[in-house]
Amino acid sequence: MCSFRKLKYSILPLLFISAPILADTIEFPEEELATETVLPVFENAKGVLNRKIKTAGRFELGGGAGLALNEPFYNPINMNLQGTYHFNELHAVNIMAYFFMDGLSSYGEQLKNAENLGDPFDASEAPVPGNLIIGSYQVQAFYGKISLTKKSVMNLALVGVLGAGMLGYDSGDSVPALNFGFGQKFYFNERIALRFDFRVLAYQGPDPTSLNLDPEDSFQPDPGAFDNEIFFNTYLTSSLVFLL
Repeated sequence: MCSFRKLKYSILPLLFISAPILADTIEFPEEELATETVLPVFENAKGVLNRKIKTAGRFELGGGAGLALNEPFYNPINMNLQGTYHFNELHAVNIMAYFFMDGLSSYGEQLKNAENLGDPFDASEAPVPGNLIIGSYQVQAFYGKISLTKKSVMNLALVGVLGAGMLGYDSGDSVPALNFGFGQKFYFNERIALRFDFRVLAYQGPDPTSLNLDPEDSFQPDPGAFDNEIFFNTYLTSSLVFLL
C-alpha cells in the first residue's frame, strides 16, 4: 500500500508537465501604453502663477537694526533705513543708510584696558566709521510661497543687490565703498514684510593698527597719519518694510 502511494505521487507531476500548455497573446494599441515620462507642453510657460504680491511701479520703505559680523574694534550694532523703487517684478533700485553705534566692541575694550594683552591699544583714537549710504541695483532671483501651517501661506522673495556708496567717519572724512549681497523677504500680507539682508562692504580706509594708539596719550593723531588699508566687512540686517 505504501509503495502504491509513492508511485501515485511520482506520476502526478509528470502528468502536469506532459499536459499541453495553452497561452494567448494579448496585444494593446501602442498609444495606450504608458511611457516612462510625461512632460506637459505649454506655449507660454510662466514661472509663477497667481502672484499675490505685486511690486511693479511701487515704493518700498522700511527700517531696522543689524550687526557687523567681523568688526574687531568698534560697536558692531547699527541701525538702518532703506527705500526701494520697483521698476517691474524683477528689477528695482535700493538705497540703504546705516548708522553705526558709538563705542568699542568687547574686544576693543579689552585692548584699551590691556587685560592680559600687554600694551594698551585704544582704537577710538583712530577715525571711526559713523554712517554709510549705499545705492544698489536689485534683481529678484526667486519669488514663491511657503506654508508654515496647514491654514496659512507666506509669500517670500529672494533678491540680489550690487551697488556703491560712501562711508563717512567721525572725523568728517568719507571714502567710496562697494557692496554686494542678497536679501530675503517674508511677507506677512500684501503690504508688510520682514526683510533680511546679508551684504559684503569693500572700501579703503585708515587702518587703526598702523599707529601705536596709547589711551594715556593726551592728543589724538591726525587722520592723515594713518596708513590706508582695504577692508571687507560683512553686515547682517533685519528690517520691517512696507509696500506703498
